Amino acid sequence: PSVAATCLAAFDILEQEPERIESLWANTRYFKGALTAAGFDTGMSETPITPIMVGEAALAHAFSRALFDQGLLATGIGYPTVPQGKARVRTIVTATHTRGQLDQALEILTGVARRLGILK
Repeated sequence: PSVAATCLAAFDILEQEPERIESLWANTRYFKGALTAAGFDTGMSETPITPIMVGEAALAHAFSRALFDQGLLATGIGYPTVPQGKARVRTIVTATHTRGQLDQALEILTGVARRLGILK
């Protein structure tokens, strides 16, 4: 199928199954709220892509690697993609993540962040 046909099919699904969008936003609100409650700086994102601000690029990349070693994919982003001193790890939730999966991700994020001194 063409890219256009694939996009049209995706729009059809979104129109026919609005619960997917509702689930995505419910998961996003839950995840962002839990990150904030844990003490993470999530920046100004208003999308399901949630940054965890860490400052220096080396720390963002170390955080990303340590998370990956624990089974969690969250990409480290540093200069020149973002300004110097504004490095972050980028997370994203989906409509199909379960609450248990989100809680497991939050546990991994918190534990690794404490070990690296990102959280106290």
